[in-house]
Amino acid sequence: MELPGGIEKDELGVALSYALMLGGGGSAPSAPSGKSTPAVVPAAGQSKGAAKKEAKAKAKAEQKAKTAAAQPKAKAKAAPAKPAPADEDEDDFWGEEEETPESIAAAAAELEAAKAKAQARLAKKEANQRSLCNLEIKPWEADQDLNALYKKIKATVVKDGLKWSEGVKLVDVAFGVQKIICTAVVNQTLSMDAIIEEITEESFADEVQSMTMTSMSLL
Repeated sequence: MELPGGIEKDELGVALSYALMLGGGGSAPSAPSGKSTPAVVPAAGQSKGAAKKEAKAKAKAEQKAKTAAAQPKAKAKAAPAKPAPADEDEDDFWGEEEETPESIAAAAAELEAAKAKAQARLAKKEANQRSLCNLEIKPWEADQDLNALYKKIKATVVKDGLKWSEGVKLVDVAFGVQKIICTAVVNQTLSMDAIIEEITEESFADEVQSMTMTSMSLL
């Protein structure tokens, strides 16, 4: 159909331009920097605007799903590690139990009892410890019966913890005078010096001139 002059050409140019736009031959407006807009192909019977809305909704849903999946991982990385529970024994390693007046008194009583036992054992040990004393007894006169004198000393000087030797030895001194050599065993509760003083100054002062302990050794 022939149109009025010039109209056919205008309509033809509009039709060709429209066809090029639908076929992708024309240049579409550029998308914003940093983002790309995927090509949208409308479904059969669907308008281009509806297709774009559907595509945008789908893209948003996918973005939300990715963000939701990434959040737990980010939280797990960012969360600081919880410190291990402290061991109560380590916390109180240098601690000490609080002392009470009752515990202090009990400890003091226990210490005193231990001291008393130690002293008792020491006293018993000392009481059982004995010494051997070697003795010399000199008479006043040369004609004295020294064997009889020794028997009198043994019968007179009797003490718990003192034991005289059974026999004696007579040794010449000078001018016919002899002396008695004997031994005596005493425990730690007795003093041999005190026994000698008792014999020479009290019990046998008229018969014994001197009495000397020449040596002493522990048994």
